[in-house]
Amino acid sequence: MPAHPPPSRHRASCSRVSAWLCGWPLLCGLLFGVLGWAGAAQASTLPLSEQGIQHLGSGGQLFFAGNDAAPADAAALPAWLARQRPADQVDLFGGAYWLHARVRNDSSVAAWVIDPNDTLIDLVDLHVYGPGPHTAPHTLLTGYQRPHEYLLHYGRNVQLAPGATYDILIRFSSPYYARAPLFGVTTQQDYRKLVGKENFLMVASIGALLALGLFNFFIFSITLEKASAYYALYVLTYGLAWAMTFHVFADLFDWHLLQLHYVPFFLLPVFSTLFYTHFLHLRDYSPLLYRISKVNLVLPLLLLPSCFFALSYAHTLATIAISIWMLLALICGIVVWCRGYQPARFFVLAFVALMLPGFLILPANLGLMPAMVANAQLVTLLGGTLDGLLLAFALADQIRLLRNNLEQRVQERTLALTLSNDALLKAKEHAEVVSRHRIDFLSAMSHDIRTPLAGVIGMLKFALRDQSVKGRTQEYLRIGLHNGVSLLTILNDILDFSKIDAGKLTLETLDFDLLALIGDAAGIVQGQADAKSLLLRRELALDLPRYVRADPTRLRQILINLLGNALKFTANGEVLLEVRRARTPPRRDGRSDIDFIISDTGPGIDADTLPRLFQKFEQADHSTTRRYGGTGLGLAICKELVELMQGTIGVESRVGIGSRFHFTLPLLDGSAPAADARRPTRQARHACRLRILCAEDVRTNQIIIGTLLEGMGHDVTIVENGELALHALGTGAYDCVLMDGRMPLMDGEQAARLIRNGGNGQFPIPDAQIPILALTANASEHDRQRYLAAGMDDFLSKPVDETLLFRKIDAIIDLLLARGHALPPAMPTADDTLARQFGLDDASTPAQAETPAPADPMTAPVHILPLAGLSPQHLQRIAQAFLMEAPRRLDLACHAVRDGNASAAAAAFHALKGSAGYLSRPTLHSLCHQMETLASNGQLDNVEPFLPQLQAALEVARRDLEAQPAG
Repeated sequence: MPAHPPPSRHRASCSRVSAWLCGWPLLCGLLFGVLGWAGAAQASTLPLSEQGIQHLGSGGQLFFAGNDAAPADAAALPAWLARQRPADQVDLFGGAYWLHARVRNDSSVAAWVIDPNDTLIDLVDLHVYGPGPHTAPHTLLTGYQRPHEYLLHYGRNVQLAPGATYDILIRFSSPYYARAPLFGVTTQQDYRKLVGKENFLMVASIGALLALGLFNFFIFSITLEKASAYYALYVLTYGLAWAMTFHVFADLFDWHLLQLHYVPFFLLPVFSTLFYTHFLHLRDYSPLLYRISKVNLVLPLLLLPSCFFALSYAHTLATIAISIWMLLALICGIVVWCRGYQPARFFVLAFVALMLPGFLILPANLGLMPAMVANAQLVTLLGGTLDGLLLAFALADQIRLLRNNLEQRVQERTLALTLSNDALLKAKEHAEVVSRHRIDFLSAMSHDIRTPLAGVIGMLKFALRDQSVKGRTQEYLRIGLHNGVSLLTILNDILDFSKIDAGKLTLETLDFDLLALIGDAAGIVQGQADAKSLLLRRELALDLPRYVRADPTRLRQILINLLGNALKFTANGEVLLEVRRARTPPRRDGRSDIDFIISDTGPGIDADTLPRLFQKFEQADHSTTRRYGGTGLGLAICKELVELMQGTIGVESRVGIGSRFHFTLPLLDGSAPAADARRPTRQARHACRLRILCAEDVRTNQIIIGTLLEGMGHDVTIVENGELALHALGTGAYDCVLMDGRMPLMDGEQAARLIRNGGNGQFPIPDAQIPILALTANASEHDRQRYLAAGMDDFLSKPVDETLLFRKIDAIIDLLLARGHALPPAMPTADDTLARQFGLDDASTPAQAETPAPADPMTAPVHILPLAGLSPQHLQRIAQAFLMEAPRRLDLACHAVRDGNASAAAAAFHALKGSAGYLSRPTLHSLCHQMETLASNGQLDNVEPFLPQLQAALEVARRDLEAQPAG
């Protein structure tokens, strides 16, 4: 099929649709066709002045067009016209016609434009005869399907000599006409001005509709308010329809597809109805109109296929659907406005703006009044753009009303609460104050608890360095240090939960030994199991990766929490930790799911309690806190940490039998970490000696920090507050400052700001750029940022990590050397009495010795896995107990197998497996586990072939353990 309404000033098929947007019946267009073409039975000569001719048909002749070609010259024209069949009017449902008019140029202008306009005209052939009778005609081609000389318009240039008379014969055809076409004659100068003005208005209006649509889509993406989305679809569809009407796609992109032209016009009622039913809250204000409005959703969609199967009638059907929509929309807006919904007033004004062009245009088309506008389609487009703007105002007014109503409701509620209960208001104000100072409180709590705890841990570490401390005293100190670190871990957990609750906890990603971490976690809670005579077992799958990449601290925290809970609530029996690969394929990012399962033989948990078990401050029953202690935060922290690590956690339990907690984490395969990369070699000293000023008010911390820095080879001066630090910097020469955060008289932040500003009149600072290291028990990220903002260069939390302190000072040395400072070398350590007291001299441990990288457990000699809190003496006693007990257990197992006693064999293998769990090589443990399973199932015939392998593995373990030196 041909394409789509023309670009001219009174544009194509949508002119008829735009007229019907105003609700006028189809008869109006038909009557207009009669009035526009009737009475032109004979052609009279039309005078052509500089004002042009609006329509050649007003003095011309209209004929039906067949297959006849145009006459060869003007002399043959009268006879040719006599053979044509006259037509009274143009059929709006399409057809081909001839129009003949005689024009006499009474002006002095020769450059003219013949302009077909006011409707879609698919093909137009213009033949200009004259001025002589035997002159060949000048033929011009235009129309929707042909290239246009003027953008978005049909006009073609023609030369008409002043004073001459011309016959103009026009053949035009189209699959349908929205209105009877007009053929005007205008000077080229006036026509170019007209085209420029109209094109500007068209593009500006369509661009405004596009901008409104995109902006409201953006609003919808933020507010998720459906009315904004439907409005955006409505104005974008409106703009698309008019872009097709004015041939934007045809002229710019050579896109001609008339079947799609009316699709946007059929969708207009759909999107508009969805918009106004939501915007006007029509279901609440008028349920009847809400139900009736559904006609606008169904009817256009039912009529839409006419675009493809009955194109000649598509414009008429679209007009009917749009008329129903406009009428219902206006009625709905007026009704809702009258019922008190104020934003509806903009909605009513918008539809009045959309309908107003029809009230100005159609009466003139019917001859009831003079024409008031020259381009009906452009005026209708401008009215539609104004409609879109007013609807945007309506949405803005709705938002304003909602905001005002919300504020009013909040004020009324607040007033009601104030009048009903002053105590509640005070509680609310108190809660707001607590909320505002939450971070400050956590910082203060962290500082006040961690400061004395740092002193305890530091002094215990120094005491353990003293080689004169041995035996039970050494073990007591080690246990005290272990408990101090555990207390610090609890404090960190409380702070971590606050970070989790605030959404500020971050995870680190490190390579670590998974098997060692599991052993470490089990070792920490082993004492709890021993105290209750419980068996703590581990079953690790053979295919577990040795090294993984994740957050080891958080994984250890989850395991200790779940194991501790299981041991706490289990009175007798055992707690089993199983770790294995999940039965799911690896993820796309290379991570494998690892299952961790903690089973116990405790009292179990009833089904009603399980759903709330992982909630904050929840325990199995109200007596639990009194019997076992705890806050009920442990499982909630585990759940949050597992989910932060993109895992899942769950529990199954049966009352009287026990519970089974399990969690699954996606872990990347890792590599062996560098050998003790974070631990400096003993007796590590820096190459340069610094003069360090330390501002610290706690005596314990003064001793610890001073001892550590002196051990690294530096000169240390201790002061107790920021004011003394300023005085020391103003009177002495120092290379760097270690500044505590909270101190009397002047804290670290104030002192750092003064230092960076060059001091004050009382304490001038010679070097305002001296490196400052924040050294404080305030351990949160908020505190870190606060200290850095005060002008400090770096941050180190207490208790002081000797390795991190060494690195920070090393970085300061590099910074000072880069600035050109001349630093003296470190003093020799041969006579360092402090080093000799702590056993750190070169004779005991070479300073440059490097710790070997972790060996492969399958090739390295078998040894007892180191466990947190256990001294070398403990590990030696465990090894001796294994050497004494394991052969006896193996003999019992062999005799039980030969005697056919499956239960005794399973018990012996189980006991040997428990002892083998402490070995670094998993071979013996795995064999015992496999043979225990077979024996438990009564399959002793399958057990016997494994006995030689078991004996060989035990012999290797005995040989390696006996070869190790005694602790």
